[in-house]
Formats: sequence, C-alpha cells, structure tokens
Amino acid sequence: MDPLLHSLFRPLQVNGSDPSTYYIEQKPSATLRAYVACYWESGPADREVSEGDVAVSGRDAASLGWPEEEEAVDRVLPDGCTDILLEYDPVSKRQELSYCGTFTNPFVSTRQVGSEARTFAVRFFPGGAHYFHGMPTHLFTGGNYRLEEIWPENVEIIGERILEARDFNERVRIMEEYLNQLLMRQRTNDCDLMKNLLHRIFVNGGSVGVKELAEREAISERRLNRKFGQWIGISPKKFSEVVRFQSVLHSIQNGDSVDSMELALKHNFFDQAHLIRDFRRFYGASPLTAAKDFRKLSDFYNTRSEPSAILKIGRRMAKER
Repeated sequence: MDPLLHSLFRPLQVNGSDPSTYYIEQKPSATLRAYVACYWESGPADREVSEGDVAVSGRDAASLGWPEEEEAVDRVLPDGCTDILLEYDPVSKRQELSYCGTFTNPFVSTRQVGSEARTFAVRFFPGGAHYFHGMPTHLFTGGNYRLEEIWPENVEIIGERILEARDFNERVRIMEEYLNQLLMRQRTNDCDLMKNLLHRIFVNGGSVGVKELAEREAISERRLNRKFGQWIGISPKKFSEVVRFQSVLHSIQNGDSVDSMELALKHNFFDQAHLIRDFRRFYGASPLTAAKDFRKLSDFYNTRSEPSAILKIGRRMAKER
C-alpha cells in the first residue's frame, strides 16, 4: 500500500454525536501510514483527558436525565476498512480481542449507559490488514472474529499490556511497537497492481466500472475480482460503490447542497433515485438525515491538516464552552 493514497480517500464515520461518550483518534507513525488509517478509542465520557489529546469530555448520562439502563448508539458506516478491536473494562479487568472484517451494510453500535467498557482499535486502510495477517480478506467479510484464532502472532500479551496502559497515547505506543515488529517479519509481498487499482477508484470518486478498471490495467475481470477478494474483502464493484458513497458523505459534510438531483449529477449517478437508493443502502437513511447528523458533530480528524488526536463532540457542546 502507499501512504499517498490516504490523501485521495478519507472515509468518514458519524462518531461523537452522543454526549455521554468520547471518541478519539490518532494518526499512525510514518512507517505504518501506508497500512493503518488511524487508532481510535471510545468509552464513557467521564474520563481523564491525557496530555497531548485534543479533547473535550462529553457530559455524563445523569446530567442529561437519561435512565441508567438506556443504551447509547453510534451509526457505523461502510468504509472499506477493517479493524482490530480491543474491548476492555478497567474495573472488572475483562477484555475481548477481535478482528472486524469489511462490511457493506450500516449497523448500530450500542453501549449500556453507566458501563465502564471501552474500545481501543486499529482501523486499517483498505488492503492494509492483509499485509499483516496474509490471509484472503474475504474470509472475514461481514463478520467479527476472535483475534487469537486468526492473527498470525500471539496477541494476548498485547491485550494485557493495553489493559494496563495509563492512557490512550500509551495504548497507541504499545500497538505501534507490535505492528512495527510484525511489519519487519511479514511475508506478504506488497502489490503494485492493487495500488494502481485503488488509485484509479479513488481519483474517480468510485465512479469507475469493473470493465474499465480491468482494461486500463490490462488484466482480466476474473483476476481483478480475485485481487479485491484477497486484499480488500469485497468485489471491486462493491468497493467502488462504497467509495462513491463516502464521496457523497464528504460533499454533505462540507456543506454542499443536499438536493438529490445536484448530488446525483456531481457523483455520476444515473439519476436521483439511484443516488437515494444507494445512499440508503449504505447509510440507513436519506442524505437529508445525514446532513442533520453531521451538523451535530465537530470536524473529523482526517479533514484537518496536522492534528494528532481529536475527540469528536457535538457542535452544541463546543459552543457551550
């Protein structure tokens, strides 16, 4: 993979709208930037903000008058990425390590209000995880698997160290050391063909057909599909659709018109019905709903130039400070 591809594709997630939780991200080091999109963490908002975190805590559930049993919800959107997830409870010392494969449908992530459980994760850039685990990524598509059963190196010790870490920055440092060690020992050859294919898809905002991709790279469509299954986990057609959906999200986040006709023309859909159908498939709601969701959020880490870590909070909360 190539770190320059990140400037062409910066997938968005709608995190940080729930004021009872925090969500924070940090960029990887230069050596891992070709493979890792970011490290992220979420949990209850009544946390200590570490030095170096660009963060503001959300309000607790009691201050909002929410019943203790109510669940907090985040919408998780298809983005072509895969994640290592380390879910841990600093009180009970319980932890669970898993690998989430590529998914193509939106889903909701729930957390019981009052729970101390936190999630620390590595979000791999599309194709990045295959460089470490070496297995066909399509084997994990749409699923969540116990990490110790599929990852090529013993990860239990890393999980224990992360559980004992003092803060987010230390957890990032531990994971960085682990991934850099894997990087030096990996046996998967990098793939110039995949770099070229991803570049063409990103440059065109996902508006490129499978036949055109194959012709431009002088390969068969069968080989093209096989490569995407191996590295990305979904077909080139489906991945292009996800990229185009993410391009529409960027337009909405940037404050462009949410008129379905204008969006359809800008992003090369057949018509507005095609746009709305695809958008609902990946977002679970209309572009107008997405615009309302984005208005609740602060800027994302990957729309800014140099932040090291940013907590997503509601605009309303920021104004109250």
